[in-house]
Amino acid sequence: MEKSRLQNQRVRQRVSAACDACRSRKVKCVDSGNDSKCSMCLELGIECTSDRPRKKRGPKNRYVQILRAQLDGHGLENVDSERCDLSLIAPNEIVEQIIDDWFKFIHPVAPLFRHARITEMIQASGRDSLPPRASCLLLVASICAATCASLPRRRHYHGAVTVESCLQLLDRLNFWSMESPITLERALTVYNFNCAVACVHGLDAALAYRLSGECTVCVKHLIQNELENMSFADQQVLKRLYWLVFAAQCTWELHGRRLLVLHHAHETSTALLPMVVSDEQLLEEPVSTPSGIHTQGHSYVAGLNALSRLFLIWQTSQAIRVQTIENLLNHIAHTHQALIDMPPELIWEEGVSQSSDFGFDVQKVNLKVTQLHIRANLLEQTNSLAKEQGFLVTPEAIVEERHLVIEELLQILYAMPEEVFYANGYSIVPKLRDIGSALLDELRTGQHGRGSHTGEKLQKLLAKLEHLDHWPIPHPPNL
Repeated sequence: MEKSRLQNQRVRQRVSAACDACRSRKVKCVDSGNDSKCSMCLELGIECTSDRPRKKRGPKNRYVQILRAQLDGHGLENVDSERCDLSLIAPNEIVEQIIDDWFKFIHPVAPLFRHARITEMIQASGRDSLPPRASCLLLVASICAATCASLPRRRHYHGAVTVESCLQLLDRLNFWSMESPITLERALTVYNFNCAVACVHGLDAALAYRLSGECTVCVKHLIQNELENMSFADQQVLKRLYWLVFAAQCTWELHGRRLLVLHHAHETSTALLPMVVSDEQLLEEPVSTPSGIHTQGHSYVAGLNALSRLFLIWQTSQAIRVQTIENLLNHIAHTHQALIDMPPELIWEEGVSQSSDFGFDVQKVNLKVTQLHIRANLLEQTNSLAKEQGFLVTPEAIVEERHLVIEELLQILYAMPEEVFYANGYSIVPKLRDIGSALLDELRTGQHGRGSHTGEKLQKLLAKLEHLDHWPIPHPPNL
């Protein structure tokens, strides 16, 4: 009797390691007493195997996987290699087209990359069996995002690539890991994404502020702690990036947005200005060429340095305990002199529509419009001070300079090809609006008896703005 009870107990006992067939059919796997088969496999006349690995209950949790990667200290590089492929951005031919657009239209005002290096990275992705590193992939994605955002009129050449699709890769490839080191590659990536987000979503987007702060922190850390250990080429690229971030911050401040400050007015700037060298010279040993001259190839760094000096003039004008009309007028005079001191290839001359080099034309427009924007900003500050000091009407000197700014702006707007203005990206249109806003105020008040002339100039400016202002309506990023 006892023996029979023990046999029944053995038959009813649940086997914890079910065979493959019972597990797939989700039925109980009962021992048949036969060493080779369970009762179900014996009844069905099939093989009884236990080769398949047991699955863990529940779906894979991507969030948990990312956290585990961070805790393990792998950061960006702890991503499955099959995922790090340029096809995550777009087909190679689309990526190549976007990169070509970057170097044709945007590189003259942001000379950060060598065309040959980026092109080789893309071609190697389709040729080599090893995929690119996640950080390289994100750098290319950031260039694509900045290009697509800055050149909406060329959208039909860029396939399905958007700023949103590129931004999604940041999370997908674990970009925000606390363990990710601060590198030049990372700083460049954040800068490009910051430009793209500010363009598409507006300067007030929270993500634009976040990316701006991240970029400033990266650049400051690299300048203070890593610059001396870098190669000559990386040092020059970092210095270029430093001044591009500075220019962006000054532009935001001109529009009334305060950011985390990269460069203060009291800091020396000469040592951080990049050398005016071509891409060929960038790969060589350090050269002793003076900062205003380059001997082989051509370089857009002279234009970047000229832009930096313009913004340094504006920043210095604001670094005063009590603002005065005299201080503002002196700095307006400095902006005039800054254009005169530029290399000849960067000076726009009235009556000359364009030169043989499209890139230098892009720089000419950028420098001239920026100088006019700074002058207009300082003029409006002067006008506000004059009103505070009891002037009932705007002083004639301010009105004369204001109309001179508008006349110079209209000259370059109607002389240079529109393609040159498109290449200057998002920043050009807000500057034109700011410059023209003073005319609206003058037309509204009707001071100085210039109503008809002011109205004509305003109509000309608005006509150009309507044609140039081809941008999507800012909306918050869907992240």
